[in-house]
Amino acid sequence: MIDFGKYDFTLECDHPTWVMDKRHVEVIYEFLMRNDFNRVCEIGSYTGYSTVAFIEALNHGKDFKFHISEPNPTRQLRALISLCTKPDNVLLHTQQGVDVLEKWTDFDFVMVDGNHNIEGAGLELLMILRHSIPNVIAHDTNISKIDEMNHPCLGSELIGRTLWSHEDYRCIEDKEQREGEKTDRGLLFAATNEDKYRIGQEIFKDKC
Repeated sequence: MIDFGKYDFTLECDHPTWVMDKRHVEVIYEFLMRNDFNRVCEIGSYTGYSTVAFIEALNHGKDFKFHISEPNPTRQLRALISLCTKPDNVLLHTQQGVDVLEKWTDFDFVMVDGNHNIEGAGLELLMILRHSIPNVIAHDTNISKIDEMNHPCLGSELIGRTLWSHEDYRCIEDKEQREGEKTDRGLLFAATNEDKYRIGQEIFKDKC
């Protein structure tokens, strides 16, 4: 379990609807803790609330290289990065996700929550498929909730829909509506490996 209290500063933001739900941050953290990855990437961090999952995993014994794609890093995100006990493992890129995915082709886990329009997310998806990234988590994948929010997230839905239908991936999604939570925006996990998929199943069953 993550002690979110010490990261409350990441909730100080102008767009609270952009912040991932706590339950889904826990899902990402558990997946990182239960696997041994070499190089991971978060595309879109905003103030760093979802980034907490990666920093906590590093601070609790994991040793992956952590790439962050965030073209406009906030002071909250920079403050969060400074709390990592393995600073040499964290690389902050002020570039779009597609540029990071194009340069580093050996990610074994990517979390996508950056460019939500069709064009930008479509390019990120193209890189994910081109490089056969074996483990992917995508946020804001529930099109019905996206429509309700009147939020331009059609690209996120495209990523989710494509991974669901892709023959190389097995997928799990949580889009349950819960009182006081934002989980109905959708969090999708996709894996090419059966063992990783089963671990994901267990985590989603436990956390969602």
